[in-house]
Amino acid sequence: MKRAYSIARLKAGLSSILADVARGREVVVTDHNRPVARLLPARRLPPLPRCDMEEILADKPFPLKRGAPLSADLVRRLRRE
Repeated sequence: MKRAYSIARLKAGLSSILADVARGREVVVTDHNRPVARLLPARRLPPLPRCDMEEILADKPFPLKRGAPLSADLVRRLRRE
């Protein structure tokens, strides 16, 4: 069964709403009564692949120091590739 929550209500009750989602309930998030997102239990989704950023960045043409934080520009650039 689906339930709908406004963004404000979702923010105010995030922990309990996520607990409902974990128990199998689908949640629709609305902004001014317009659906903008849907939350589903993770068990319905395939597992996310592990990501090794050092391996991904090893052959990139820009310098990256080991352990240096990634900037938003770098992340955007990687997403475009």
